[in-house]
Amino acid sequence: MLNHFTGPMASTVKSEPLESDIYPETEHCHSFSFSCPTLKITKEEITCTKPGTILRALETNDTFKELNQMDKKTLKGKDIVIKSCKGYIVKHFPCWLIKEDDLLTIETVTHSTDETAGDTDEETDNYVTFSIETTGGKNSKTKQILRNKQLQSYGPLCIYAKQKEEVKKALRNDGRFSNIVFEEKCQLSERSTGSKVSMGQIAKKLNGRNFEICLTKPKEKTATKRETSDSTIKTKTIVKSEGDTTQASLFNPSPDSKGDGTQMSPSTQRSETSDVGESSWRRKQKRKSNPMPDHGEILTILRNQFDDLLKQMESRREDSQKKTFPEELDLMKQEFGKIRQKFSEVHRVKKLIQLGASVCQVIVAGVQGVLGTGFVLFDNFVLTNAHLFGENVKKDMQLLVDVFVKFNFENPTGVGVTVIKAKTMLVDFQYGYLEKHHMDYAILEMDPQNKKQQKKVPPGLLRDYGPVPACGGACLIGHPSGLVKQMEPTSIIGSEIREEAANKYKRENGHAIFTINDAVEENKKRYVEVMQENKDDFVTYNTSFFHASSGSPVFDDLGRVFGIHTGGFEYEDKLTQSTQSVIEYALPLLTILQNFVVRLKEDNNQEVLKRVKEEAEKNLFLFEDLFKTDGDEPMDML
Repeated sequence: MLNHFTGPMASTVKSEPLESDIYPETEHCHSFSFSCPTLKITKEEITCTKPGTILRALETNDTFKELNQMDKKTLKGKDIVIKSCKGYIVKHFPCWLIKEDDLLTIETVTHSTDETAGDTDEETDNYVTFSIETTGGKNSKTKQILRNKQLQSYGPLCIYAKQKEEVKKALRNDGRFSNIVFEEKCQLSERSTGSKVSMGQIAKKLNGRNFEICLTKPKEKTATKRETSDSTIKTKTIVKSEGDTTQASLFNPSPDSKGDGTQMSPSTQRSETSDVGESSWRRKQKRKSNPMPDHGEILTILRNQFDDLLKQMESRREDSQKKTFPEELDLMKQEFGKIRQKFSEVHRVKKLIQLGASVCQVIVAGVQGVLGTGFVLFDNFVLTNAHLFGENVKKDMQLLVDVFVKFNFENPTGVGVTVIKAKTMLVDFQYGYLEKHHMDYAILEMDPQNKKQQKKVPPGLLRDYGPVPACGGACLIGHPSGLVKQMEPTSIIGSEIREEAANKYKRENGHAIFTINDAVEENKKRYVEVMQENKDDFVTYNTSFFHASSGSPVFDDLGRVFGIHTGGFEYEDKLTQSTQSVIEYALPLLTILQNFVVRLKEDNNQEVLKRVKEEAEKNLFLFEDLFKTDGDEPMDML
């Protein structure tokens, strides 16, 4: 934090403690780094040897010190926010709570108030950290829970507290929350489970959990107000109905007396009250004289209605057990942790590495910057995306440029790579819509120059085909950004929650909403198509595989390839200065193979068709789907 910013920043974070004796006296040494993209600071490493606030640790860095000497006019009205792996932290965040080798990102924010933060807690041991979203939850979505509105785009907020400290005190000490959080009946609601935590609860069991602030409805007040209102109306109605007088006859001057300023006499009031009392007594007597209904008849009616009532209650119970879209998304977030763990198991990693040997980088020569990913289907045939070639393909599938495939590009030095040129005639090429299905694939044939090069061609993945899973984990292997081969686990987003997942992403990245909307608008037709519920033409997920990763195989958690990574809705996030994407998608491998088989039959390419069948026979799923669909007989290969 820059020293000349401390005035306006008081609205969002707490002032730094001045006492030097409040920190632990134990041995203290840890390292972390910071960057500031807006001020063109890429990465600066800091080794902290003295416990204190994160601001104090930052000020030990020479680069950060130089920022303090900048002209005040340059950053007038601005202050900094600090992002860690846990969320956005305050300047008085204890440095020893920062993870080892964590990279902090420093960003600037505009200020709107000069309010000061709460008092500093001087105890520093036994701390926990938890995070809170910057927008309110139930009954508080429209409430401004932060002092500075600008901070709504910088979430979640990471809060630190002593284990035996009350939540309310921890939030007050944090200094970023508005008075409504403390004056209204607020509580924390855990996003993943929905469990509630009151402001008076100690923070001991909150470590690592994520919450949002909810406002509880004042039920007792509402009930009392309604009861008072009902009794008032009842009194007024009785007065008006008896004696045919106006509503104001007992409490206010009569409407007829407004002209002369006179009021009803006490005797008149007594007479009116007496009539009211008499009428009330008569009504009670009438109610007493009404005959009671037959109990047997009531019992029969209730028995007849019981079955319908039971069905209605059962249906309500079933509805209550159904998960809403947000619950599905939260559950998917929880499952992702299990998915990452599953793909980190050694036997799965070994299998994926073995299968990954068939993945190659696709290089389109003569077209600057065009790189992609592909994988061997069988023999010398490689599958990749058609859009990589742009307009460099003739109608007869003749390539206008040279194309190469590179295997074993796993070391940045390039040691051990094998580069093989592809034949200029593609075996199959489909881009666009085919019978209402979006197609984007190309199958090229490698042309090894000698036996030595032929031996280096890895086995194909066609025999490792698997059906598209409805949910669960997936793993991509490819060359994102043209770099060395990488793998990344992800979680499949079911078609029924795609729209909600995309909307949730937009809410969480509100600082870039206009850029996101522009990216979606550019590919609106495709976006609408991908977002359709129960649309089987696409498999959706989130991944960081962007440029040059098109054509990457997508595996399930059993190591079976079911899709080809094709695209997404990317945009450039100016805040993080990085490429991001709302959602990504793959094309199902089965759809591609079915079209490939049709193409081979149309071209009467019996030789390749025979090889496809031979490979398919090694995979029960594939053979059934390709050659026995809709009761068709196995294809005649003669």
